[in-house]
Amino acid sequence: MKLKFIGAALLSTALASCATTSEMPLAPNMVRLDTQASGLIFTSAAGQITMKKAAEATIKRGYEYFRLEQAQTASGSRFVGMNTYGSGMAQASVYGNTAYGTYSGSSFSTPMYAPTAQIGVTVIMFHANEAGAKGGFNAAEVLKKQGNV
Repeated sequence: MKLKFIGAALLSTALASCATTSEMPLAPNMVRLDTQASGLIFTSAAGQITMKKAAEATIKRGYEYFRLEQAQTASGSRFVGMNTYGSGMAQASVYGNTAYGTYSGSSFSTPMYAPTAQIGVTVIMFHANEAGAKGGFNAAEVLKKQGNV
């Protein structure tokens, strides 16, 4: 029974884990990145994922350095499922950020939540000879340090 619970928890966490980054161009040398991450693995790596995406966007546009402006972060959790024990039935429905449950029989249910993280940042890109490059992140070095996240 204990192994079944651990297996179900790991499966729910794995299914609820992901990270996506959307990129919106603002100017030839500027983009807005918004990273949404859920699950233990991806929420702890959200910052690294965002830095890697900023470096990739910089190089893709022909620039070498970048700075981060207007950074916003948030964290929370979301309902991902329920573990039910006993000889009964439990059901949960999620509407927005609220979960509603119904129970029948002699069951015991535990809700499961996955952590979430959001990072939004404006990336301003520079060529090596531009004044803004001084003190900025070197995109090639960031990618070298980040490796595959």
